[in-house]
Amino acid sequence: MSATAATPGRRPPHTPLRGHVRRAVGRDHNPLCRPVDRAYSRLVAGAALTALAAVVLAVLAALLVHGAETDDARNVARHRHVVAAVTTGPAQSDDSRAGSAREHAPARWTYPVGPGAGDVTVPEGTVTGTAVQVGLDDDGRPVGAPRSGELIVTDAVLVGLGTVSVLGSASAGWFALCRHRLDRRAERSWEDAWERVEPRWSGRR
Repeated sequence: MSATAATPGRRPPHTPLRGHVRRAVGRDHNPLCRPVDRAYSRLVAGAALTALAAVVLAVLAALLVHGAETDDARNVARHRHVVAAVTTGPAQSDDSRAGSAREHAPARWTYPVGPGAGDVTVPEGTVTGTAVQVGLDDDGRPVGAPRSGELIVTDAVLVGLGTVSVLGSASAGWFALCRHRLDRRAERSWEDAWERVEPRWSGRR
């Protein structure tokens, strides 16, 4: 037996993707190719198309998130006005847990619609009477800064990676299940053929 012969009941190993595609579309006329081999090639070709579709969908999802967040940041920037304010109390933390604390302090400011006051985000250690910059909306209420381009890109990349991960995991599970069924089918096919051939080959009646 040749060293490159396939194991009975199993698919030939290391078939290139192009070979699977040819077999899947019926352009492989090898007389030794069994129906189960063609079914496996269709499975491989389908998995390749699914992987390509997952990448395309991930890119589209990332672009949609990037576009939506960019539009939102532009809208916030159009209605955000930075004014000078003075703190009327020391900075305090809104959370004592390490790594998640944010400093804020009461402050006063003057705005075209009239004076205002409220809690604003400030640097750590800010004391009473410190001049700070405050972002206000059109109604004079404190608002945060628009999301930066770096954060928007990060969100888009994370959405794209998450989409690929979810679709890839689902595709891999589907491929493994179908492959297992085809392996069982190939083994049963080989056993049936052997039962017919073995008596004639061995001379046993």
